[in-house]
Amino acid sequence: MWQGQLQITRYALRAHDAAGWRFDAETVFIAGTGSAGSLIPPHEYHTIRNPSSSAVAISLHVYAEPITCCGVYEPQAGAPGHYQRRERQLSLDPID
Repeated sequence: MWQGQLQITRYALRAHDAAGWRFDAETVFIAGTGSAGSLIPPHEYHTIRNPSSSAVAISLHVYAEPITCCGVYEPQAGAPGHYQRRERQLSLDPID
């Protein structure tokens, strides 16, 4: 974390079937300025949010390889607690 705080919630995958994906929240923690961490298997399912309504949060994410897409899980209509996975294309900033 470069500045501010982020609230990170890790999720455990409970089921993945025709009905969708289901997760349980496992751990919630606050990452503050100067902290570092990783979200790699088996902890790759997570949400990150700024817990402050007024303070700016700035974080730096470093990856070994370029990441061009990621999985996003969205609530499935008519199926509480179930999520549908879709791919989100990501863009990379050029390095000058």
